[in-house]
Amino acid sequence: MPLPLAPIFLGSQLVVAVTGSVPTVNIQNTCKAAASVTSGASVQQDINICVSSEEKARETMVRDWSNYPAVDRSRCVQAGPRVYLPSYVEWLTCLEMEAAVRKMRAEDKTNPRQR
Repeated sequence: MPLPLAPIFLGSQLVVAVTGSVPTVNIQNTCKAAASVTSGASVQQDINICVSSEEKARETMVRDWSNYPAVDRSRCVQAGPRVYLPSYVEWLTCLEMEAAVRKMRAEDKTNPRQR
């Protein structure tokens, strides 16, 4: 079962500039912090599940990074680390939501609703 990553109010460090390539972060820190606030049966199991989810999300981001508009990359990736530990899962969700909203808006323009 995926571990939900609640916002954790701690600082973090980004290693790579947001617009150039997918940032590299220490997901072990993120997952350990997230696991410490859950009441799961096994903290290590929660950490392992979290790390696996984060690695999969990062792989998707690396594969698709150049397809995301720079404004979306900047908005999604830079916003989080000021407030909570970075998460590839959250960044990917943000990027996917931005793309979905853009697509819906384009469809609304080409297919106005009949009243």
